Amino acid sequence: MKKILLSVLLASSFIANAQFWNEKATGFATSGRTLYSVSIVDANVIWAQEYDSATLDYTIKGFTRSTDGGETWTAAPIDLNVATPSDLGISSITAVSATTAWISVYPINILTTEGGIWKTTDSGTTWNKQTSTAFSNLSESYANFVYFWDANNGVAGGDPENGEFEIYTTSDGGTNWIRVNGANIPDPIVDTVSEYGYENIYTVSENTIWFGTDRGRIFKSDNKGLTWTVNTNPTPSIDFGLDRFTFSDANKGLLMTYNPVKLFNTTDGGANWSPMAITGSLYNTDIAYIPGTSTVISAASANPLGSSYSLDDGLTWTTIDGVSHGTLAFLNNSFGFSAGLNTNATTGGIYKFTGIPLKVPSFDLKKQLFAYPNPTNGMLHLDSEVFLIKDSAVFDLLGRQVYSSKFSNLNKADLDLNSLQTGNYVLKVTSYSGKTETMKIMKK
Repeated sequence: MKKILLSVLLASSFIANAQFWNEKATGFATSGRTLYSVSIVDANVIWAQEYDSATLDYTIKGFTRSTDGGETWTAAPIDLNVATPSDLGISSITAVSATTAWISVYPINILTTEGGIWKTTDSGTTWNKQTSTAFSNLSESYANFVYFWDANNGVAGGDPENGEFEIYTTSDGGTNWIRVNGANIPDPIVDTVSEYGYENIYTVSENTIWFGTDRGRIFKSDNKGLTWTVNTNPTPSIDFGLDRFTFSDANKGLLMTYNPVKLFNTTDGGANWSPMAITGSLYNTDIAYIPGTSTVISAASANPLGSSYSLDDGLTWTTIDGVSHGTLAFLNNSFGFSAGLNTNATTGGIYKFTGIPLKVPSFDLKKQLFAYPNPTNGMLHLDSEVFLIKDSAVFDLLGRQVYSSKFSNLNKADLDLNSLQTGNYVLKVTSYSGKTETMKIMKK
């Protein structure tokens, strides 16, 4: 049986770091809804696919869409116009405008219903199957993803069918899909069972696209899906689908293993991977580069919950919060989203990225310790350029110590001040060399 990857968000608090994430309502009326995939068209238009985290129901067919940069969202059902929609699931969504989007659809039970690619041109009011993508072999066809670079050029990928991975490309918006010749795709591994891909486990940078398989292999095309190569990830495993990879550009990328949590980097598009010695908290549900930068975000929807960021290609990580986060998507260094979990139609479901908090030096610019964001909603990040932090203490304005923490040879540290009441405080930080610095901080 095909192993379906879960992108489940567990119930948790919705209080996120307002310096980094702002929670928005996705509009789904039923509680416990999250997002399986997110497609950012531009700074105004975003589409996202509904998923039920409460019952792990893969047959949920709904989407939500924003046309004001993610501030407000409108949810609606997806009608596939088939006799037994419960036999089908949706594996990904991709969009190119406020009106036009595609979804990849797979059979819940092989031998019963045919999946494929569906398209809408009326903002999701109606969805029509694009019949030129076959995905019609009821014993083997399984659509894992669809992606469009623009209104014309797209690719759809599935599991092996008749001995070759079933991959299609189009140059006319999907009116005509052409199957990629098996000679242009490395053969699947076949032993006791055949190698297969995972739903929505792919990433794109400009014209290059990668997808992963259950055998720990990463398939790559640098010409929008016309021809493919394959490489093995550094820890090949049948559980590779639980690992995630992301690319900043066609060459620079990161691969995160799920259990144990490890990070590997590549500078040649995935041909070779090297293990990384990282510091800080790396969260293992999803990882995403902000395109064209050295900034990376990680997120987790299972314990330990939270999100973190790195400004140096994954070497050092700064914790953002301890809130449940799922699928990540970014347009640039000031615009992106993380899947959340809704309570009702007007509460929760997605987090909007507000940007990395800037380092603001303590009030004396000659000092060598940064504390940010200040004012803080709860999490205060310490960053020393030249010395190792030994301990920290926070005092109220009456001189009473209200918080303390010790560290082991760190030049970056996080203080969780959520328990403090709103007001002004004095922070005292001591280095291993005995140097002491104090500064004013404010808890909002």
